[in-house]
Amino acid sequence: MRLTRHIALVGSGAAGFDLTDPLDCHVYLVRGTRGAALIDAGAGASAGPLARRLLAAAGPAGDRHLLLTHGHADHAGGAAELARLVPGLDVRAGAPADEWIASGAEEGLSVDRGKAAGVYPPGYTFRPCPAVRPIADGALVDLGGGVALRAVATPGHADGHLCFFLDAPGGRALFSGDCVFTGGRISLQNLHDSRVPDYAASLARLAELEIDALLPGHHEVSLARGTRHLLAARDVLARGLLPGSIT
Repeated sequence: MRLTRHIALVGSGAAGFDLTDPLDCHVYLVRGTRGAALIDAGAGASAGPLARRLLAAAGPAGDRHLLLTHGHADHAGGAAELARLVPGLDVRAGAPADEWIASGAEEGLSVDRGKAAGVYPPGYTFRPCPAVRPIADGALVDLGGGVALRAVATPGHADGHLCFFLDAPGGRALFSGDCVFTGGRISLQNLHDSRVPDYAASLARLAELEIDALLPGHHEVSLARGTRHLLAARDVLARGLLPGSIT
């Protein structure tokens, strides 16, 4: 599903557009002249078609990147299989989630809580992805042709959560993972690394960005006037409250 000149939605599960496996988050493909990147990996069952889309977009000699917003299984569970299928794949995640993804630490990644809640089936296993490396706040991934992604540290939904800010000739976009959704909604969960003060600081930081498109990890996308969703979250924070949660 093509969204802009440089962005396509190539994966989406039951909490979205049912393009791929029901457990998948939204998976975005970003293309430049030097290479291509996937934003998030889905839960794992869709790794084959996602790998083919990335390889076709990057070309035989292009750079291949996988940028993970956070370690929850619907976003990072497919990382190991994508690393196996895509030669030279550069897999990046924020700390400390990168270590949990590398080792398949299901308690750190809250897969155990997801199974208990029925989000993941009892037999689901998060496969370790030793190829993952940390990416720091502010780090740039240059895809060529003026298409560049910048990591923005946004803890609160989960430790190590990142958003990715895209600056491209066709406009600016924010891949917001599970940090903020359309209407300024959030995803605050009863998990060990879901932290209200960090979440509030992350939302205030995002409200300073000017974006055209808001591209979250689930549910609706917004292709124009994306900043309004970030400001909606900020305005609730200014009243000493937290925005409404999608969970």
